Amino acid sequence: MIKKVVGYDQGKFVPLEIKVSKEGSILSKRGKGEKIVFAIVFVIFVLYAVSLIAPFLFLFINSLKGGLEYINDRNASASFALPDKWLFSNYVEAFTSMKMVDSMGNDIYLPTMLFNSLWYTFACVVCGVAASTLTGYCLAKYRFKLRGFFYGIAIFSMTIPIIGSTGASFRLMTILGIYNTPLFPFLNNFGGFGFNFLVMYGFFANLPWSYAEAVFIDGGGHGTAFFRVMLPQAWPPMLTLAIMAFIGAWNDYMTVLLYLPDYPTLASGIYRIQLSLTRGGNYPVYFAGLLVSTIPVIALYGGFSNTIMQNFTVGGLKG
Repeated sequence: MIKKVVGYDQGKFVPLEIKVSKEGSILSKRGKGEKIVFAIVFVIFVLYAVSLIAPFLFLFINSLKGGLEYINDRNASASFALPDKWLFSNYVEAFTSMKMVDSMGNDIYLPTMLFNSLWYTFACVVCGVAASTLTGYCLAKYRFKLRGFFYGIAIFSMTIPIIGSTGASFRLMTILGIYNTPLFPFLNNFGGFGFNFLVMYGFFANLPWSYAEAVFIDGGGHGTAFFRVMLPQAWPPMLTLAIMAFIGAWNDYMTVLLYLPDYPTLASGIYRIQLSLTRGGNYPVYFAGLLVSTIPVIALYGGFSNTIMQNFTVGGLKG
């Protein structure tokens, strides 16, 4: 069988035709040792895939059971048994009955947690990506006296354990008056440093300055060069960072627990509800709410996984 491929010869790509044997697969052409290694790796990946799918399967099956049926199946070590009656009403009940109490004694239900998750995630994504893009661009393309100092601060800040800076951060947010207020995620994510900064700094450092110089020749300023020429070329890494920031912020429960106790998101709210559940609580309804909270992340990553992988290269992101 003749197969057409593209080869590289004398500095250029050229079409080539190679003869492919129909006898056996790639695995059949390997030695005995290679087959064993291949089989072991394959089994490991299968087990890893099962370990990822099993928790969601457990949630889905048990979210459709009645409370008593779940307890009986759990006691009988049959948690993966299909429900006798598929109770999709548990998902409706999750939105109407799942609640927690804030510091003022007010009941906060799942729809409010969903709304809090949306604006909290929006603040983290927009402010985080915007700040890291601006700081990365300025430090990569402009030379000024404190440039090395700020770059050193950006690197050093990544070495400080989060738990080690929690006390100082908590005190600072209290002094600024943004503790337990909707302003917290906007200001907290506008630092511009961290992993996102390194990605954007590396991207702009490798982007030719000649693009901006062409704007200057035409009479444009630095703002025009950034917003109309440099920034549009940075959309691929920015989109990837935005998707990663969305997933991180949506699943973040510890930050919300510490700094926004009266504005619970789905992640922090469901976590607090789980702490208050008794052994005889209505776990199927809880599982339904927990499964609902994972849908946006699964849908987003499933829809943009190819975008993320295409923008990643060995050692960083590409534009």
